[in-house]
Amino acid sequence: MGITHVVNVPDTHQRTVLSELARQSQIRVLTACTEDEAIAINAGLWVGGQRPMLSIQQVGLLAALNNVKGIAMDAQIPTCMLVGYFGRDVSRTARDNAARGVHLIEPTLDTWGIAYFPLESASDLPAIGRAYRHSVEHPGPSVILVGAPTS
Repeated sequence: MGITHVVNVPDTHQRTVLSELARQSQIRVLTACTEDEAIAINAGLWVGGQRPMLSIQQVGLLAALNNVKGIAMDAQIPTCMLVGYFGRDVSRTARDNAARGVHLIEPTLDTWGIAYFPLESASDLPAIGRAYRHSVEHPGPSVILVGAPTS
């Protein structure tokens, strides 16, 4: 996919992915303070000719929907987001979880017309490439929903 940067907001849900990224030198990891900031950094990198993606939590995505709308959707900036389900009971589907921030994320993405790609097991890893290509081919946001903490 040619990813050059992963812009992340510190996240315990995806800590092993971030640890692995920190150990390699092909993809640069940038840490942002908020998801709003991460989306803006992503846009700057894209405009500057780079191929970034984001790593955030779903509650942060909900908090940053104004930037998703203004930057990713309205300005048509490819914005592929690897989104961890913080607080998910992994024995239930996301929509059947008691946690509001978990069971509302998919309906929220549906309402906004944002394509999302579930990542529930290793067999779903190709979803990352599909989501990234979608954000580039249909300039705007796409979301990879990471169903469980990485380990």
